[in-house]
Amino acid sequence: MNELTSIVAAERRLEVLHPATDEPVGLVLLLLPDSHPQVKVAARKAANERMSHRGKVTAEHLEAARMGMLTASVSGWEWKGEITFHGKKPAFDQQTLGALFKELPWVAEQVDLALNDRAAFFRGADEAGG
Repeated sequence: MNELTSIVAAERRLEVLHPATDEPVGLVLLLLPDSHPQVKVAARKAANERMSHRGKVTAEHLEAARMGMLTASVSGWEWKGEITFHGKKPAFDQQTLGALFKELPWVAEQVDLALNDRAAFFRGADEAGG
């Protein structure tokens, strides 16, 4: 590798793990790097929102901004095996993803941790793992 510009972050897969056993549950989320335009828009929106409150940001505002960033950072999902969400393998959309994160905060926490592993977005698809 001789070209610096060839080092770019790419979408990665996150196998959601059971919070007690660390076994894959059958849900795979597709995560976008922070350099992706969709994620940048969400980051700017969150920053503008914080600035508009002039230092009077509430916990609710912070949580809403966090959820906005998390949902903007997921581009899709795969449902494997028998796992369902309310009896269905729903089509991907931001609203359903938000509902899943709200109802199952342990999934949102795994996404948050994975997004902070910046190096994982630079590994090849065969190396990225969960």
